[in-house]
Amino acid sequence: MREQSTPTPKGGALLPACRLYRKASAKGAPYLMGRLGGLRVLILPKRDGEEGEHTHNLLLAEATQRDQKDGAR
Repeated sequence: MREQSTPTPKGGALLPACRLYRKASAKGAPYLMGRLGGLRVLILPKRDGEEGEHTHNLLLAEATQRDQKDGAR
């Protein structure tokens, strides 16, 4: 007899990659920032766009020494 298992969502399980923190730019624009290993993760809202286009951009950069110390807390 075949065992029944819980169906896996299409594309597999979702795994948390990193924590994101809400920040504000010098001009007051909101964005999200976090760390993923040795990378700094930024999610910025797109400035302009048509309805139905993407709304945010994901940027990855090498974490600076200061970022690495902050992430170790």
